[in-house]
Amino acid sequence: MIRRKSRRLAEAGTPRLGMGYILRGLSVMLVVLLLLAVFPGMNAYAAETPILKLSLKVGSTSAKVNGEPILIQKPFTESGAVMVPLGIFKKAFGSTVSLEGNNVVKLMYGPHTGAMTIGSTTAWKDGVKIKLAAPPRMVSGVLMVPLRFVTGVLGARITAADGGGLLVTLTPSEKEAAAEPESGIDSDVGKTRIGNSYFEWSMNYPPGLVVGDSGGNENVATFMSAENDYYLEVHASPQEVLLDPEGLLENLVRSSEEGGETVLDREVVPEAKVPYARIVSKDSSGALWEGRQYYADGRLYEIYLTDDNAVNYKDLDQYAVLLDSFQPSYNSSDKSIRDLSTVTNGLREGYNEDYGISLLVPADWSVDDQHLLYESKQGSYLRVKVSSAPAGSTLESWSRELESQLRDTYVTEAYTLKNGIAGKVSGEPVLINEIGLNPGNGWSTEYQILLLKNGYRYYFEYRTASGQDDDKARFTDVLNSIDIDFEQIKENFGRLETDDYALLSTKSIPKSSKAYGYSIDIPRLWTPYQDLFESQTVEYRFTGGRFQIYASPDVTMEYAVSQLQSYYQNTKKDPKGPQVKSVEETTFAGVPATILTVQQTKNSIPVSTRNIIFGKNDVVYTITVTLNDANATASLQAVLERVLGSFGWGEVGGMG
Repeated sequence: MIRRKSRRLAEAGTPRLGMGYILRGLSVMLVVLLLLAVFPGMNAYAAETPILKLSLKVGSTSAKVNGEPILIQKPFTESGAVMVPLGIFKKAFGSTVSLEGNNVVKLMYGPHTGAMTIGSTTAWKDGVKIKLAAPPRMVSGVLMVPLRFVTGVLGARITAADGGGLLVTLTPSEKEAAAEPESGIDSDVGKTRIGNSYFEWSMNYPPGLVVGDSGGNENVATFMSAENDYYLEVHASPQEVLLDPEGLLENLVRSSEEGGETVLDREVVPEAKVPYARIVSKDSSGALWEGRQYYADGRLYEIYLTDDNAVNYKDLDQYAVLLDSFQPSYNSSDKSIRDLSTVTNGLREGYNEDYGISLLVPADWSVDDQHLLYESKQGSYLRVKVSSAPAGSTLESWSRELESQLRDTYVTEAYTLKNGIAGKVSGEPVLINEIGLNPGNGWSTEYQILLLKNGYRYYFEYRTASGQDDDKARFTDVLNSIDIDFEQIKENFGRLETDDYALLSTKSIPKSSKAYGYSIDIPRLWTPYQDLFESQTVEYRFTGGRFQIYASPDVTMEYAVSQLQSYYQNTKKDPKGPQVKSVEETTFAGVPATILTVQQTKNSIPVSTRNIIFGKNDVVYTITVTLNDANATASLQAVLERVLGSFGWGEVGGMG
């Protein structure tokens, strides 16, 4: 079984790779049958057709590709899945179909790959294992496949059409739209190299190389052989400091040794077209890895290959031709390269199959498709949330709800609010709010996109950090790229969480700690950061602040207070450093307490911190409440006082 270099992949998201059973090769008979699945028709990538359309109906041999009628094998339903002829997708959308061995069919579109085995409900999408409702099978010489799976690989939408039919639509990327359509079925249609045009690298693409899933991050690519012999990773990351081959070798050796590996061989290759360093190491499981590093044009490129059958470091020499073919460059005019990048005009795609949401985000942002969260290193972000709509909810009532939340969360001087603008997203009416926010370190802009459909709320929050004008300029492109398959959510979800701010803002969850003998009520709207109440530390976060409880059985109150006073001592007299505003002796939860109040500026944001130190039964407790000045509204402070007032001893209380 192939082992991943997961230590290195942790930064980029752990890939999920499979498809080891796929065998390269062609079966002439099946190729012919696949080609006969549809009749010749129009060019699906005609420039005048920006949105590609396929309409069909279960039980009918009539279908339309971009309005042109064609004849197909009758679609049918099996185990709840609509089964359609595979060849129609090549006709409608220009997807590539290839045959692997005698019964494994691959469907490729852009950087995405789907694989199905005839007669099996096991399938793969970008290396992720999926269970199909019904297996692909031959019917009258035509391969019939589950419609939902194939459209998921393509990133297409399925909607109901008039007369009980189905409409499949796809907006191709500029790269796909500009691509020349190719006929026939073969292995990636003549592609002999593979790479990434955005991160500018390429290497040989041998017939046995299968592309895996890399967790949604283009800076890492994963591969394995069709025979499951070897596993390969390619990483690309910014590197501001130029590294010579000796520096690259030092990187490799240090990284391996820190990971508990034994380095078996090492060398620098300064005479190569692009100088590099390489090592062979053995990890704790006994697997042998070859690692290489290259530096070019402000980027560090890393390659890691392992073979479970290798027992001696020289056994990895058989992969030298493949590894030597790597180049930290990409020739966009070379049509023999399969491009793994989805970046177009500085944007790349994000897609969540469960919710049926696809969109474009800035290419240099991190991507978390599973949680629909996309972020820049400068603080800009896009987050998407889907929830069930409260009864009677409208776009206008929802917008008023969000405005109420804004006023409760930010003081008047810290925000501006423009009137909402009506628009359309994915063919549905939306309301777009624009908000200015200034927590103290400059004004950022937040756009809220509100969409209601079929009893669900679709909320898109796009925030551009202060000074990030490029991110602000990209908002329109991101907005226009949003595409939602509204049928997908109904298929995958029932009742979701309901975001009703007016209701949730008054609700709390009783919590208690048996180990430390206290109870407290936590607001429903707070986000748990560390919420194991049997541990010493508990922490929750909310907009503009955080709430912590620390229990220590090993100190006295006097010691805890003196430690905090020492911690906040501003020895350098920094005007932005911590300033102890007051030290107050009082009573909290029925026992003597000291309250230490501090004011300081963190990351240019003025912040107030209140530390409440008290003790009972040989345990000293410190409650720390941190709140940005920009968020010190009367409403939020009232919530904090309510939480503090709920703190008690013994059994859990309750606030509603």
